[in-house]
Amino acid sequence: MSRFENIDCEKGMAEIDPGTIDHIFTDPPYVKEQYFQAYTALVKHAERILRPSGYLFTYCPQYRFDEIFNMLQSSGLKYYWMCPQLNLHETGMVYQRNAICLYKPILIFQKEPMQKCPLPFTDVIRGNKQKEYHVWQQDINDVLGLLCRFAIPGETVLDPFAGSGTTLLAAKLLGLEYIGFEIDPDTYRIACQRLEQQPLDLRQFCEVET
Repeated sequence: MSRFENIDCEKGMAEIDPGTIDHIFTDPPYVKEQYFQAYTALVKHAERILRPSGYLFTYCPQYRFDEIFNMLQSSGLKYYWMCPQLNLHETGMVYQRNAICLYKPILIFQKEPMQKCPLPFTDVIRGNKQKEYHVWQQDINDVLGLLCRFAIPGETVLDPFAGSGTTLLAAKLLGLEYIGFEIDPDTYRIACQRLEQQPLDLRQFCEVET
């Protein structure tokens, strides 16, 4: 049964039974005051709540790649792949490295035993800027394009940092069950409104491969 709660992700994940989540797809906050706590919570619970061979997908800022990658490896999950999300309509200046960033990594880890995903997937994602509902909102095509290759209808997707609900809406469109947590009440209300909309025609998401 799908559910979405206005609670802290740490509390929410702690209440999930072991081995009951098929996929985690999330975009933790990157700001320096929050990122370490966010990824620490993700690492603490991901391996426990994923089913065997379940997947974790997470966006990762370039300038913290090594640290976050090592944190995820320490969780007991195994590295599966990395998908660069190309920034087609914007560039970002990473002042910590004096680099003009043209892509953002999406890391994929898997709980053992390692198995290949059900369908072939393209490992370069051509993202579009979508900030209508939240300043950190990601393109829903990113989620659709990966989950439609890795997930089977009826499986459960968790987003512990649900934000404006992009992952949850994508799961709903693909016939997946979803669980989401969002701590900010205003953002939570926006996401609830999005999830109450009638299902959309997937053909409008031109980046989803068929």
